[in-house]
Amino acid sequence: MTEHDGQRDGRASGRDRHVIDATDLQALVADHARLHGLCDRLEACADLLPDTLSQDDAGALGRSLQAIIAGHLDQENAVIDALFARDGVDALTAALLGRIRARHLSDAIDADDIVAVLSGASRPGAEAFGFMLRGFFEGCRAAMAFTELVVLLLGAPRLSHTARAVLIDSLCARRAG
Repeated sequence: MTEHDGQRDGRASGRDRHVIDATDLQALVADHARLHGLCDRLEACADLLPDTLSQDDAGALGRSLQAIIAGHLDQENAVIDALFARDGVDALTAALLGRIRARHLSDAIDADDIVAVLSGASRPGAEAFGFMLRGFFEGCRAAMAFTELVVLLLGAPRLSHTARAVLIDSLCARRAG
């Protein structure tokens, strides 16, 4: 395989593609901040068990969960597509992006289960509900970190200094918190 005029196998080299700047990541990082806030609220709910939330609080939390998860999936997919869809997709890129999308499906299913409990449509015991909540918010936190690490890896040759700093700061803030 030879490289000619910045091309290899018909794909643009890292030098020829769009530079990823902090503005390209603002929506992703803001979306992750909203989802982290929701995860914190769900963790507080889990910590209260076996006590329960009031019906009004549970309903509000369920509506927030539905709205934030639906928006998160759309937002994260849009950012990932905008950053990497034009790239020639190699096996590693395909595997990493596929992993992100698979996690989105899992999160959506888990969120629906939690919403069913919060709305009263499902009534598991406190231990089972706590397990559901913890699995969800721990999984979401790990998935967000994974996504940010994937952007750091796949976007490395294209990340501006500020974009790289935004991702690292986001990862470090969650680890410290």
